[in-house]
Amino acid sequence: MSHEPTVASESRTARRAPLRLTRGRTAFGALLGAVVLAAAPTASFAHAADRSTSATTEWRLCMYLGGHPTLKKGDTGEAVRHLQCVLNEVYRYQTVPVNGSFEVITEASVKHLQQQFGLPGTGVVDAATWTALHP
Repeated sequence: MSHEPTVASESRTARRAPLRLTRGRTAFGALLGAVVLAAAPTASFAHAADRSTSATTEWRLCMYLGGHPTLKKGDTGEAVRHLQCVLNEVYRYQTVPVNGSFEVITEASVKHLQQQFGLPGTGVVDAATWTALHP
């Protein structure tokens, strides 16, 4: 009896190799996609209906006992500082300075967040915007 490979067995081996390569590429692609998604901060974090423990901790970094007045470009004070802290710590806007001065960067961030919440992108923090900002 001969132990040489037959045409049928070569054919099966030839068909299996691309399958293994495809499965490996698929698994690698899925793993790479998961790593990229996990590393990228997203705006959807702001819209999560079920806030995580880390979100609760981030809110604690922005404790504020004052009122929530309407704020616009040019305003200053602790309410503005609170807004800037919320934008940075909770909603992950990394360029907003927490200096208590409502400037161009704060206004642009507010406009973007208002659009994310489906509010008119005015850049003015009114009662509807405060309600959307706080859980």
